Amino acid sequence: MPETRNTGVDSPRAWLIVVAAFFASFVAFGVSYSFGIFLKPLATEFGVSHAVMSTLFSVLIVLSLFLSPLTGDIADHLGPRPVVAAGALLMGAGLILTARVHYFPLVFLTYGLGAGGAVACVYVPSVAAVGEWFKVHRDIALGIAISGIGCGTLVAAPVAAVLIGRYGWRTAFEIYGVLSAALLLVCAALIAAPPVAKSKVRSGAMAKIRTPAFARLYAGLFFSGVAIFISFVYLPEYAIKDGATQVAAAGLVGYIGASSVVGRLGLNALAPRFGLISVFQVSFVALLASYVFWVGGHTYTSLTWYGIVLGVGYGGIAAMAPAVLAQFFGIEGLGELLGVLLTAFGLAAAAGPPLAGLLIDRTGDLKWPPLLAAASAAVALVAVIPLRAYGASKTASATESAVATAE
Repeated sequence: MPETRNTGVDSPRAWLIVVAAFFASFVAFGVSYSFGIFLKPLATEFGVSHAVMSTLFSVLIVLSLFLSPLTGDIADHLGPRPVVAAGALLMGAGLILTARVHYFPLVFLTYGLGAGGAVACVYVPSVAAVGEWFKVHRDIALGIAISGIGCGTLVAAPVAAVLIGRYGWRTAFEIYGVLSAALLLVCAALIAAPPVAKSKVRSGAMAKIRTPAFARLYAGLFFSGVAIFISFVYLPEYAIKDGATQVAAAGLVGYIGASSVVGRLGLNALAPRFGLISVFQVSFVALLASYVFWVGGHTYTSLTWYGIVLGVGYGGIAAMAPAVLAQFFGIEGLGELLGVLLTAFGLAAAAGPPLAGLLIDRTGDLKWPPLLAAASAAVALVAVIPLRAYGASKTASATESAVATAE
């Protein structure tokens, strides 16, 4: 059946996919990035160290991102709806079971595997679907969809602090579990495979991965991820040490989420005028600049400014990375390739927060998280500076050459 004006690429139906992806990102990362609010209550109840608790966060992020190539590939073949629906069930079950655990190692299974697997099932399939449903308005559509991460962070972290203060962390997890599963099931019902049949020709994912452009993108996301994840885990505790209340500390994570929406939509909107790659690089500059406020300031005001500037940079990086990937390599096999790229964030989560936690446990000093994060942000910027030298045509030529060599 030929596609119609209302159901084809760039159609009103395509914008409904954006809505579904927005709320899928809202739930998945709203829950994940609220971890810093749950860190102290869980550590106190189970009697575990900073390094151990940060490892739990790393397990969640590592699983969510290292499973993404698999879930992206499955969604490329079966469509995104069944994969997102599976994520809804995993998220609900993982959070509810975590609320009932009394032996800490089981939390790695219920929270780490449950929520981590859910994010893998939800994020890449839904974002890749947006990229495949659009041609003319792809950049802005992706920016809107991924801004769900920032909005989810803005809402979920302060709400988690209120729920923990009123009902305790176990009930807070149960409430999040029920609401998350319900919202994600609605997203699964709304999302669908693109109307244009996919080519049967191999996408050449491995050849694309071996290009210099992909390598620099991967390095940029890895080192920026180290900086970002350290912030989500340790910023609330740092603020509490300096005298902030738990709700106020959670508010800092909310500021990151709110300003990341500005980065996702504002910087993304500038891409057509100034160039996607140039604006993408500006996001890394903003990320590095934010550490002036955390490293150099010790007041709640300075930490607030840190969260705002960090959020703008982080939002721009997250929103434009899929568009940069599509510009360099096209949309064929985008779900699988995006999943591979996002494993950079998984490695960052595995390396950054545990290393910062180990330094805190060894020295008893919370100065290490911002210093380690700032150094990582600087390396990330260095990694992406040469990206402007890689045009889409040059990347395509490199990919074709790698495919020919492999064959």
